[in-house]
Amino acid sequence: MGVVSGLVMSYQFGTNWSVYADKTGPVLGPLMAYEVLSAFLLEAGFLGVMLFGMTKDGPRLHFLATLMVAIETFFSAFWILSVNSWMQTPQGYATNAAGQFVSADWWAIVFTPSFPYRPSTWSWPPT
Repeated sequence: MGVVSGLVMSYQFGTNWSVYADKTGPVLGPLMAYEVLSAFLLEAGFLGVMLFGMTKDGPRLHFLATLMVAIETFFSAFWILSVNSWMQTPQGYATNAAGQFVSADWWAIVFTPSFPYRPSTWSWPPT
């Protein structure tokens, strides 16, 4: 989950939203770094053990690797949801002289009002 969504989001910041990334980098950079640490390092490593170690490592290590992939996927999704929620309802920030957003309160940044659930304003049938 996090490997797929985090990779796409990182490239979007750099290629499509470069001015946005410049302004929000001091806030979103650490959040994305936490996602990369949990998804790419731990989740991907244990995913390799889980996929390719079934016959080599035994059932206990395979179960442990599967459990670790599940836990790290949760943490990865947590950080991705935090980044997406802050982009929708930003709070806990101040601006510096360069016009960049900087952290004023990390708890408010991570746990915005739209985290983890953001109700949709879309309804069917359209009125």
